[in-house]
Amino acid sequence: MSRRFLLLTLNAAGNWPPERELTRALVERGHAVRVVSDPAHAAEARAAGADFRPYRIALRRPRPGEPAPTSELDFVLRRWFLNPEFCDELLEEIAAERPDAVLVDAMLLAAFAGAEHAGVPAAALWHTLYGTPTMRPAQGELLAPLHALRERLGLPPLGERPEAAEARADAVLAFTYEAFDTPPEPRPAWLSYVGPLACLARSQAPYTGPWRGDDLRPLVVVSYSTSPQGQEPLLQRVVDALGGLPVRGLVTRGPAVPEDALRLPQNVASEAFVSHASALREASLVVTHAGHGTVMAAVTAGVPLLCTPMGRDQPDVARHVELRGLGAVVSPGASCEELGAAIARALADDALAERARRFAAGVDAEAGRRLAVDLLERLAAHAAARPR
Repeated sequence: MSRRFLLLTLNAAGNWPPERELTRALVERGHAVRVVSDPAHAAEARAAGADFRPYRIALRRPRPGEPAPTSELDFVLRRWFLNPEFCDELLEEIAAERPDAVLVDAMLLAAFAGAEHAGVPAAALWHTLYGTPTMRPAQGELLAPLHALRERLGLPPLGERPEAAEARADAVLAFTYEAFDTPPEPRPAWLSYVGPLACLARSQAPYTGPWRGDDLRPLVVVSYSTSPQGQEPLLQRVVDALGGLPVRGLVTRGPAVPEDALRLPQNVASEAFVSHASALREASLVVTHAGHGTVMAAVTAGVPLLCTPMGRDQPDVARHVELRGLGAVVSPGASCEELGAAIARALADDALAERARRFAAGVDAEAGRRLAVDLLERLAAHAAARPR
């Protein structure tokens, strides 16, 4: 039976690709999906078969007199996690569309109060490691806006240390591999690891770049996010390090790094975008900031990693790369010489390459896709809420 799903999300780089693929999977199973998000997602949401509507309420410009954020975390908490406008947005859409279930990005914590108030089954979409506190920054006094919102809606208080995005949700879909994460103990009954859906196999030719077809030097892929983190100086040191090694280098810039931002040696190519499916087909190493999406693509493809975490969830993701024996971690402040030595060590480590291949052989992204759809179908059909 066809069901109606409502997806509320935001444009936060790594969150969207797995949510886009989940949308596509639901549509292919015969369900109707409406996506409410930033206008930047309109084309891809429609291409996945969804009905798209940009925000009407959420993310208005700051009000006059509103204090400016003091840090990126302050900005994220105020504009995303604890922003009651996302709750209002969700309630308005529920009243208009009457979905069978709502899917809410884990960063939109306040929106879950709207789903609870409306009595609609809700699933939290968790797009990084679940077993770490990185995505649970809202504790103590910071939760005052959420408590006020719940009081306005007539909802019971959550207590001093509520669960994060899954608070009062009926299910949590974690877009990571359980074998990569450190699942919490005791394991929550409503938690399901469905894997990084954006890493599903695609039939694409390997990236060839500007090099001759008989060039057998190892390919090193360098990927440092689609969102700004001041990564240009570090990227330049990585590129300079590659210039002194017998390798081919591919830098995927994304929208965060301008085309002319890097000085490229002869053995390094720079592209605005190359799909992971193409770039990683023949790669021997991925050098990255340890964004969860890039790391998931590498471990799914069986490619070792060299991580230089710069913030956000990246230190935790990089730590798990080391814990699982899938790569090495160096400081983002490392010199060109230090980066070159770390890249050379990783390329020469046959045991590391074998561990990466074994990990990839043990995961099944397609099975995760099926599991995600099955879970949401049951949620929509039976509204099987967890004990509150």
